Amino acid sequence: MFVFHAGIISVVLSRVIARKRIPPAQDICKTPRKEIERRLTAIVETVYRLPVPLPVALLTDLHNHPFGAVGRSLAARRPELICLAGDVFFGGLPGRDAPLVLTQKHVLPFLRLCAGIAPTFLSIGNHELTLREPDIALIRETGVTLLDNAWARCRGVWVGGLTSHHALDYRLYREGKAELYPVRGKIAHLITEPETAWLDGFERLPGYKILLSHHPEYYPKYLRGRDIDLILSGHAHGGQWRIGKQGIFAPGQGLFPKLTSGVHDGRLVISRGLSNTAAPVPRLNNPTEIVYIEPA
Repeated sequence: MFVFHAGIISVVLSRVIARKRIPPAQDICKTPRKEIERRLTAIVETVYRLPVPLPVALLTDLHNHPFGAVGRSLAARRPELICLAGDVFFGGLPGRDAPLVLTQKHVLPFLRLCAGIAPTFLSIGNHELTLREPDIALIRETGVTLLDNAWARCRGVWVGGLTSHHALDYRLYREGKAELYPVRGKIAHLITEPETAWLDGFERLPGYKILLSHHPEYYPKYLRGRDIDLILSGHAHGGQWRIGKQGIFAPGQGLFPKLTSGVHDGRLVISRGLSNTAAPVPRLNNPTEIVYIEPA
């Protein structure tokens, strides 16, 4: 999830221009629309070779965007496991008591595509915070396994999904309310941390363990000390603007974040994501990304 307001954009522009030589804001705004669309839709394949037992595809932050290029890439590479580390949906509420997933044009077709190629697992990111039982049933009908602070075994490995604290917070808010998707508005958040007690059992499982954790900022505090072989994340959108290897801003990390892309500690893999949700702020030097993790 990316939420920008005028103050943050102003600070980012002033600090980045002061430290790095990039075009000033007025030049960015003059970029031809076709060029901006190219930057937003260009997708690169990134391949990491790590000591994994099978080929894995990591996809994050589709945000209900068209997925033709993603499908072609998956069909060509044929990974043995597809991990969707959150934010397949694009936020908001449906405004009526009908499944939220039915208001998202691309979500169910995308899930069916993935499940038709390889076993596919989805963890809950901040844009899936409002999912209810009807949504979950429709997701499962696609053949995708939804992991809500839970794990499953597939092809000799354990796959777990750590649910975003935003989803836990919304569930607490909607308790006792008649609406299927009650509109919360701007109120104080009561839950600001993920539920991690279940990870005690997960890390004791024998064999190779993969954890889908949408938020990379969870890693230093909640996951670094745990016996988990591979942790897959997204959320940061690569820092939105990149100067070399440095992202500029990420939710949950702020300015000049450390965890936006790449491999960290040999086991945390972060995707830059498949779409842009920070409109009208384009991604700069930061193409969208499909990550493949191949056995070393």
